[in-house]
Amino acid sequence: MIESDEWDVFDSIGKKTPKPSERSKTLEDLAKQHLEVSNQLEALTILLAQVETEIAYVFPEEAGELAMSTDSFEVVVNRSERWTWDKEALEKAFSQGDLPDHVKRSLTVDKRKFLKLPTSEQEKLKFALTRKLDKPKIKVIPHV
Repeated sequence: MIESDEWDVFDSIGKKTPKPSERSKTLEDLAKQHLEVSNQLEALTILLAQVETEIAYVFPEEAGELAMSTDSFEVVVNRSERWTWDKEALEKAFSQGDLPDHVKRSLTVDKRKFLKLPTSEQEKLKFALTRKLDKPKIKVIPHV
């Protein structure tokens, strides 16, 4: 009895070329399988997004990581927050003189420094701040 291993399959590659009719049939089958799997994947991706959206609605809409347990699962929802500053409003509030038309001044606020300010100082800037929650990241962990 001749022993063979799983690498023996590569020895035959290139030695035997399939007939055009066999190649066409193989390609047809593979293309059909690819289309079916692609359609299933797309449908599952849509379904997963819907389920994640429904899970997110169970949790409060606030930034940070929140977790809830069920009998069988630990469900974690993490929402990051994006801050944007209204540059025109900041410019109006903090402009220090006229600039030529061809020179632009762009005011921004450093988030870390802003958070360290006393509340009274933060209040003076909040008029220009927009805070938006990013899409939540959902993690479902089965209990062992």
